[in-house]
Amino acid sequence: MPSGRLGEVLVAGRITGGSGLPAGTTRRHPSWGLTFVTAGTGRYRDASHDEAICPGSLVVVHPGHPHWYGADRGGWDEVFVVFDGAAFELARRLGALTPDRPLVHGLSVARWRHRFAVYGDRARPTTVVGRDAEALDLLAALLEANAVTAPRGAAARVRHEAGHADWLDRSLALLGRDLAEPLDLPSVAAEVGMAYETWRRRFRAETGTSPYAHRASRRLEAATDLLVHTGLGVRDIAAATGFSDERHLIRRFREHTGLTPRAFRDAGH
Repeated sequence: MPSGRLGEVLVAGRITGGSGLPAGTTRRHPSWGLTFVTAGTGRYRDASHDEAICPGSLVVVHPGHPHWYGADRGGWDEVFVVFDGAAFELARRLGALTPDRPLVHGLSVARWRHRFAVYGDRARPTTVVGRDAEALDLLAALLEANAVTAPRGAAARVRHEAGHADWLDRSLALLGRDLAEPLDLPSVAAEVGMAYETWRRRFRAETGTSPYAHRASRRLEAATDLLVHTGLGVRDIAAATGFSDERHLIRRFREHTGLTPRAFRDAGH
């Protein structure tokens, strides 16, 4: 049983170059799960569905529901969350979440990657109230995603994706580049061909966050990766990822995870 009264996020993270489930298999998961594909293509099948998956596709797995999904050759990148609890079961009984609609297509990759990735970027809450709050936040995200109506037809999907690629993908690439160096945000807007205020408003509308906050989040993600995968000290990590000093990184890291960088590393994350 979930240790929250209403539900709990059990595990969350990201996979690069994943393959999905082994070909020719059918799975019944004991808990809920979601996979949001951010790059690559593949397919989903169950007794009633046989659908292509592309960037911006969300797969929602219902407990006990037989299904298969997998990536095409070359794999895909995904954000995943595994969760369970009474709140999600109630949503299913009321028809708000249903295995009759296991996929949602046409979601903004930038916005929804950020929305679902937060559950893997932070430590799990340690209190029942915290776990309930996180579960309800995830449920709200799922209900919002399910309310999206995907563009109809292949031509519409191409237009939808191309409209983002012209400026949003370029913006994300620029904001994620050279994290140790200062970045003039108006120059990014100029590089993608927009006035700064127009670009800032459109970026927030698409991603749910400001360009400044997105770059700050990327710095924290990079610092977390260095903590996990290298033996660099906190001072060197701060310098490598654009924090003004070690104390700045410690403060931001504690705000985000509830732990200092050293405690996070010592805990084996």
